[in-house]
Amino acid sequence: MARKSDYNRYILSAGEIGAYTVCPESWRLSAIEKVRTTHDQSSTRGMALHKSWAQGYEEAVYFGRAARALLLLMLLCIAIYILL
Repeated sequence: MARKSDYNRYILSAGEIGAYTVCPESWRLSAIEKVRTTHDQSSTRGMALHKSWAQGYEEAVYFGRAARALLLLMLLCIAIYILL
């Protein structure tokens, strides 16, 4: 939960920022509304969807980095070709 500093400003932990980044609604329910989660059929399905989303996100990050690395390598090869 956010806490106030000596200067009357809110301080958020890295875990809270990460939780908000992954699912703002889940963060809102747990941090602001203080709703306790239950493990029924819909929450089990939601957890499966979150896992699927996280896996897709990780793959997208990996392929994005790989594409940038390939582009940089291509530009480097072109620069070397032009200089020689």
